Amino acid sequence: MRLSPGGNWPVALLALLLAFGLGAHFLEWFEWRETLAWARGHAGQWWLPLALVLLQTVLFMLALPGSTLLWVVAPLYAPPAATLILTAGGAGGALAAYWFARRLTVARQERLRRHRAWRLLASESDFLTLCALRLVPAFPHSVLNYGAGIVHLPLGRFIAAAAIGFGLKSFLYSSVIHRVLEATDARDLLRAEAVPLLFLLALLLLGAHVLRQRRERAPR
Repeated sequence: MRLSPGGNWPVALLALLLAFGLGAHFLEWFEWRETLAWARGHAGQWWLPLALVLLQTVLFMLALPGSTLLWVVAPLYAPPAATLILTAGGAGGALAAYWFARRLTVARQERLRRHRAWRLLASESDFLTLCALRLVPAFPHSVLNYGAGIVHLPLGRFIAAAAIGFGLKSFLYSSVIHRVLEATDARDLLRAEAVPLLFLLALLLLGAHVLRQRRERAPR
């Protein structure tokens, strides 16, 4: 069967990747312990951080749970270094997924613009909202990455929000995980310490977004 540029296959491919990625994200299909064992065997190599950034970038580009590498990077590196690696991989993956989705759907723009989801994402995607979504614990970043590429969100705003969101979340998570070595203990600490704080930060940003909208709509 011939695949035409204007056919439905690009949107179907993105939907399939998202569905598989969401399943892998919420059902924890990826076994990160094997990757951690491999990484520990090469912890002294200069190329390992670059490899981890590249791996995370590829995972996010294909809508797979790149955030799983948190459990590989955080035990190996001090929080500042882990934050740099995870932020680079997260922001790089966001950019790759953005361009991947944008490229695949370029011939479907006129049709996609008629959908309500398009208009909602385009109108409710200011900088504060994008940062807030990145901070929400367990948020499926690929949904935002692909959506931003499809609706052509301003690239500067999108990447800045991704870098800030990944940076704050990575530093907070890495600081907690680095204090313990056992993953079960780390998960308990994340739920008790990091998750409530991230939810609070996200709510504050969303609250600022709502207040700004009300101020802009108020009669002058």
